[in-house]
Amino acid sequence: MQTKGLSGNALKVIAIIAMTIDHLAWVGIETYQQAETPMQIGLHCIGRLTAPMMIFFVAEGYYHTHDFRCYLRRLLMLAVVSHFAFCYFNMSGFNPLDNLLFNATSIAWPLLWGLILLKVWDMPQLVHWHKVAITLLACALTFTSDWSCAAPLAILMIGRSRGNFCKQMLWMMVIITGYAVAFFVVHSQTYGMVHMACWLAVPLLSLYNGQRGRCRWLGKFFYYYYPAHMALIGLLARII
Repeated sequence: MQTKGLSGNALKVIAIIAMTIDHLAWVGIETYQQAETPMQIGLHCIGRLTAPMMIFFVAEGYYHTHDFRCYLRRLLMLAVVSHFAFCYFNMSGFNPLDNLLFNATSIAWPLLWGLILLKVWDMPQLVHWHKVAITLLACALTFTSDWSCAAPLAILMIGRSRGNFCKQMLWMMVIITGYAVAFFVVHSQTYGMVHMACWLAVPLLSLYNGQRGRCRWLGKFFYYYYPAHMALIGLLARII
């Protein structure tokens, strides 16, 4: 551990602020073409700090938790509640089969599967091909989510590379770059390139000192803030 740098709580606060800026910037915007102004692109580049931090701290949380089942339940509850908040914010239907590719549900669903994959690959009773099959299943189940199967795969590789920060970041950015390319091809060339701003999170994560921070409640605060802020921004968008 380092005595200096940023605690996990400090990085989570940065992620929360960046996420809020990113989501507020979508108010009143109905298409990607409307959001291709320099101001919008700049705001959404700030928002790209959030997903890498969420991915990183799920992997960290797996190795620090004293109760995996409790951690799993919290992420499952977050995924369920956030699905409805995300669809309301995104102004899409609640049926995930009817929504657009990469926007069927929130990133909480892929984060949940990333946590599951870390556990699966640590289970010695499973043979290698079982682990590969479950990984492919997780990719299929999360493919249409926000951040798609990039999130669980990045969590898995970050967790499997723990202790080697450069390797962790390299894996994460290779996987996120693949997601950015897919987004470039399927949705928006501009916002496919905006996803590459996730690289900006790497210098911040390099400052992580391995400590939680003094505010022990902040970690659980995110579980309330994430769906609540999307629901409130969705309401704001409808009022406007």
